[in-house]
Amino acid sequence: MSIKKQKNHEIRKGRKKSLSTILASILFFFVCAGFISVSSLPALACCLCTVTVNLSAPFAWDRAEDDFDQEINDQFLRLESFIVHQMWEKSILPVMMEMANEFSAVAMWQVQAIGMFIDAKQQMETQLVEQEIRARILKDFQPSESVCSFGTVVRSLAATQTRNEIQAIALGQRSLDRQLGNTNTADMYGNDLQNANRINHFRGKYCDENDRMNAMAAVCPTMKWTSLTSTQKHFINRDIDYLRTIETPGSLKVDFTNDQILYTSGTPNIHNEDEEDVMTLATNLFGFQNFPRPPARLLKNKDPTSLDSLSPMQEYYMDMRSIIAKRSVAENSYNTIVSLKSEGITTTNASGTQVPMNARVYMERIMGDLGVPSADILALIGDNPSYDAQMEILTKKMFQNPQFYVNLYDTPANVKRKAVAMQAIKLMQKFDMFKSYLRGEATFSILLELAVVDLQKEIEDEIRSVDVSGNRQ
Repeated sequence: MSIKKQKNHEIRKGRKKSLSTILASILFFFVCAGFISVSSLPALACCLCTVTVNLSAPFAWDRAEDDFDQEINDQFLRLESFIVHQMWEKSILPVMMEMANEFSAVAMWQVQAIGMFIDAKQQMETQLVEQEIRARILKDFQPSESVCSFGTVVRSLAATQTRNEIQAIALGQRSLDRQLGNTNTADMYGNDLQNANRINHFRGKYCDENDRMNAMAAVCPTMKWTSLTSTQKHFINRDIDYLRTIETPGSLKVDFTNDQILYTSGTPNIHNEDEEDVMTLATNLFGFQNFPRPPARLLKNKDPTSLDSLSPMQEYYMDMRSIIAKRSVAENSYNTIVSLKSEGITTTNASGTQVPMNARVYMERIMGDLGVPSADILALIGDNPSYDAQMEILTKKMFQNPQFYVNLYDTPANVKRKAVAMQAIKLMQKFDMFKSYLRGEATFSILLELAVVDLQKEIEDEIRSVDVSGNRQ
């Protein structure tokens, strides 16, 4: 209300200024007319009008002013009503509402279209991410053939290694039984019978008539070179040739877990012909001359109730066992090498027949890719590849094929898988080297012990030469 009153006051003030201007103009007009007129009668009439006007002016002026103000106010009210009701409410407002509705409808349609674009964008991005994940999965979880080759070749390695440990134990036990003269060994009756058996064995299998300027022809009349078969020539001097007997073959036909013996024409033949050569070579290398077999009566104590002192024979026997123990440490390296070269495991097919290991097929393919003729592959790696042959393929032969380096142009995941497989093979190889170092350290420790034996004996003699009182005898 206060705002409305203020507006009315300002309107009235403006009206008064306008009215004053109009009245001043009228007064000026009458004055000018009086000066121009010459007649006295009009002048008298003008004076009468002036008196009448002067008498009625205060009342008429106020009423005219009020009427004028009222008229102006009414006009403004009618204008306001027209603007508000006629112009705004009936014309402008409905049109603006319709326009707003139209804008809203158009805007909603446009927002819907924009929303559809946003949904489409999100959908496309989601599909892109999904396709990228699928592509990455297809790429990363699709091992190549070169990756699978590591797993296929290594599948028989653990079982072969376990079997090799048994072979080494069997060789070590056989050596101890022979040196100690245990029952059912070739040395159980002493050196005389042992040497006779060994010379007969040599003359019938390993003798070469060309040795000693053909002097051995008289010793081995049945081993004439011209009458020997290729198989017999293969065994010539294999009892002393370490390189040809142990090092050269990829796999040795050695299996001490096989207790079956084949009989052909009354002569027993074992399945694994390399066992005979390996044991004969071991006999020539370690303990060629065995210790005499002391009778049991000499090993008894002089006083059965006393264990304080040993008889000379007992001391001799204990020294003999000490030498055999030291020899077994050195022979352990030989036995381990033979076990690593011994043939691997076999498998049994559906009919119950023993067949070579499954991994051999893949090893043959690797050797064939290197250019080895198929007829020579088994001669190199053996019918059942040994642990040493399998490790040679894993650590050496596979990387000699140029195709291995071509296959490195593979997915990053497969390259990483190959790196992990190579690292695992490297760890296995390092562990084999570690065990070899341990055997070498044991051998060096025995050599050190043997180096101080003479010094120890001198000290023992010095101690024995001093009596209880401390005086030298």
